Amino acid sequence: MHIYNKITKPRGRVVSHIISQKERDRLVARAEEVLGIDWYGWKVDIDGFCIQLFTNSAHLYEFWVENWFSMTRKTRSHGRIYAVLDPEFNSGEPYAAYNPETKTAIIFNTEYYGQIKSWGALGISCDIAEDQHDIHSIHGSCIEVNGDGIVLIAPTNTGKSTHSYALLQMEGARLHSDDWLYVKFIGGEKGRASADISERKFYIRTNIAKVFPEIRRLLDKCKLENVEPLTEKEIEELKKQGEPIPENDPYIAHDYSRAMLDPLWIAGPEKFVDTTRIKKVILLKRDRNDPEIVKILGAEEAIEYLVTQPEQFLNPYLNVHTPEKTEIRKNFFRRLFHLVPCYLVNTVESVDVVQQKIREMIKEKS
Repeated sequence: MHIYNKITKPRGRVVSHIISQKERDRLVARAEEVLGIDWYGWKVDIDGFCIQLFTNSAHLYEFWVENWFSMTRKTRSHGRIYAVLDPEFNSGEPYAAYNPETKTAIIFNTEYYGQIKSWGALGISCDIAEDQHDIHSIHGSCIEVNGDGIVLIAPTNTGKSTHSYALLQMEGARLHSDDWLYVKFIGGEKGRASADISERKFYIRTNIAKVFPEIRRLLDKCKLENVEPLTEKEIEELKKQGEPIPENDPYIAHDYSRAMLDPLWIAGPEKFVDTTRIKKVILLKRDRNDPEIVKILGAEEAIEYLVTQPEQFLNPYLNVHTPEKTEIRKNFFRRLFHLVPCYLVNTVESVDVVQQKIREMIKEKS
């Protein structure tokens, strides 16, 4: 039996809504009524922004405290999240809403931590940072190699985590971030793009153990969410579809299984860095109709690619989508790609082949 493994319902993010301040006030009043005096709360520091959680879910509170750096008690919150279990609201069905004016997220009837972590905490801090501080967000991972920050940005299931962790085997490599990084520009047009971490611990897919079995011993020490074997019904459905039946290992059976992993465990404190200078950006895709593995993109070409993706900017955590926000984000990437080269890498080949190509790119002088 593992020390902690919460099975949630649902097991993914639910559809979210942008609401008016009047509706926000109504929903917050309902949330506070349900919470009463029996609630958990904690202020956290996300790149200097104070985000506060109010919840009646012990699981959400547990993961929230594990995930982030803590903020001092007296600091006033920049954003708030109400995550409330209320069977009488919306007939007990999950519901998520955000009010940009007050930087408030209200989430009902889901204990899936990914909802408050990504769309809630990171979405709110991104909304504040890009409007008020010229600090921008990338949904991606970053590995530093001999002092150079290598950022990987990718849609789900195209190999971002796989290739990030494979790069750690390179000489001079250090781990920076797994899912999200904050970027600010220092020194004007000929300056640099500096990347900072957001999380204290990584909320990571456990099925990475399929590619890197050595990480299993670390997962055994982690608090888990939705780590479970395939059910008989799921196995039968795979058989009907003619799909191969994977090894029924709880860590690798489902894409939605997560662990709260301390990055210092992965390779030790000496292989971890919290700030780095971005020197290359790699966009990953998986396209069997494209024979080309590596392509260098110009700044405008790269921006066009990011804007036209199903998840704009390859970032599913953005909770505000307006023409003004799109321009802010395009200008950010325009500035970034004028400082560093951008590559588009097709991961349809084997991990070894693609990894070799990525390493060759990293070794090239910019």
